[in-house]
Amino acid sequence: MSAEQFARQMDHLQGSGLHPISLQSYIDWREGRRMLPSGSVLITLDEADRGVYEVAYPILKKHHFAYVVFVDGRNFAEGDPDRATLPQLQEMAMNGAEIGSHTVTRPGSYEWQFAALSGGADFTRLVEREIGNSVRSIAAAFGSCRALSYPHGVADDRLAEALPNYGIKLAFTTQEGHATRTTQPYAQYRCMVRDEASFLQAVGGFPNAQEEPAAEPEPAPQDAHDDLLVPIETDTEQPSAEPAGPEEPTVPEFADDDVAEEVEAEPAEQAQEAYPAVPAIQGNLGRRMPGGDWVTCRFAAPLVPREKTRVAVLGYHNFSNTRPATEMRIKTAEFCQQMQYIKDAGLSVVTMQDFLEWLNGTRMLPERCVLITIDDGWKSVYTDAFPVLRAYGYPFTMFLYTTYIDVHGDSMTSKQIQAMIRCGATIGSHSTNHLYPKKWKRYAMESEQYKAQLQVELLDSRAALLQLFGNCSTYCFPGGYNTPPMLDTLAASDYQAAFTVEEAKVECTENPLLIHRYMVFGTDHNIFRRAVNFDGEPGISATREGIRAALPRAMQFFPHAFPKPAPQPPARRGESAAPAATPPVPAPPAL
Repeated sequence: MSAEQFARQMDHLQGSGLHPISLQSYIDWREGRRMLPSGSVLITLDEADRGVYEVAYPILKKHHFAYVVFVDGRNFAEGDPDRATLPQLQEMAMNGAEIGSHTVTRPGSYEWQFAALSGGADFTRLVEREIGNSVRSIAAAFGSCRALSYPHGVADDRLAEALPNYGIKLAFTTQEGHATRTTQPYAQYRCMVRDEASFLQAVGGFPNAQEEPAAEPEPAPQDAHDDLLVPIETDTEQPSAEPAGPEEPTVPEFADDDVAEEVEAEPAEQAQEAYPAVPAIQGNLGRRMPGGDWVTCRFAAPLVPREKTRVAVLGYHNFSNTRPATEMRIKTAEFCQQMQYIKDAGLSVVTMQDFLEWLNGTRMLPERCVLITIDDGWKSVYTDAFPVLRAYGYPFTMFLYTTYIDVHGDSMTSKQIQAMIRCGATIGSHSTNHLYPKKWKRYAMESEQYKAQLQVELLDSRAALLQLFGNCSTYCFPGGYNTPPMLDTLAASDYQAAFTVEEAKVECTENPLLIHRYMVFGTDHNIFRRAVNFDGEPGISATREGIRAALPRAMQFFPHAFPKPAPQPPARRGESAAPAATPPVPAPPAL
């Protein structure tokens, strides 16, 4: 919101007989200790970014209005130029502001749900981390913390039960409505102001102010906020408290050497009829909404401020253990080794949704992360890579070009892709026809033919994937080739990010339309080593040792990915049969 818009709204409050009140006055009224004038307004500001101090604060100070600012952990981290600093917030607190909690990392509903499903201890730890640490930090800096704004507006009964233990008196949702004295204290309605129309709708129904006792309204229903939380349903077996990992992986059986059995998702019973159906948790992954992309419910590694996170985006194409390795095709055995090394090195594999939220500033991640992407849509993604990734519980993104879906031969079918989406995969666009640069260069960039080509390759491909699979928010440049008109088209579209083939670790300042990737070739082992080397050591000795040590474990976990023993010739008459040969151990790649 611009300064001009906000100033007009505050001028309207002052000139129309409305009464901005303090949080203390609101609490006193709710608890029956005072009356409020008709037309009382409580101003709340979520996410204390720099604009709260530079834009909103001078206007509120000019009008002498009281208000509440909800801060999160980023306001206590040094060196974040986008956040209001503690001295700035303390100055605001001396001039009408009360500071409330927006938790530490602003977890989404899926994290609260997953913790609740995993067990009481997990939920208690999450509450202590997010609420306890936040309240103590705010109380130490500002004297008290009496109000909470639910991140993303999500209210949960079990969380609400814990809030009084931390001295929280009121918790605010994003459910639209005017608050009454009997509105549940931990499910407070708000009028979320997005523009002039929503502001006028919020305050337009008030009469002119006059001092009078507040009328007793109709009691709010006890379950007024139940529909704010979309539960993640589970299959008949509940997930364990420990995150899924490869200690004892289960490898899907194969119907034959080419096609793995598809795992059909069993429909779970809904907890309440009003709740939309949400797919079951897959290992450590969950969904915020039906059909949404997967997010990580819990990381083993600690979260760090955004600027301290680095992400290695890995790019693969094709897989085989029986065909020669090429740049575009990696041996499945080596892919197994690499996935095992990621585990051994303690790297956090993130989903595309995790990555996008970290990039746009709404989520924190561990310090060293890996994002796995696979281009084109080869059938070997389903037959070779998918069983490995699923056994480790690693999420991944498939960048598909739409003319290579359901064309038989070496391509994947829609049914196979959908089976992987149900188990943690995300879909992105790799264009419609995977055009090479010479075909783009047939027309001048400013020509109508070039614009038509942009429509077909960038926009129509997304529309086709949305129709087939329900979601697509990212794009991958075929061969990494991009031009200014391509970037302009993407910027004006609903794509959130686009990926290149330029090597580098991704940091939070990355251009979302030119994201770096390490393209892992089957003929060059150094690329993967560079990608997972977060310490800048030129020798990468730990990686060399880790990959060597991972080989026998990879063979044990995924025997189907390694060459089968050669058949033995039948024994001649009078001779005993030769013992079966032990499968040869593939030699580690030359390092």
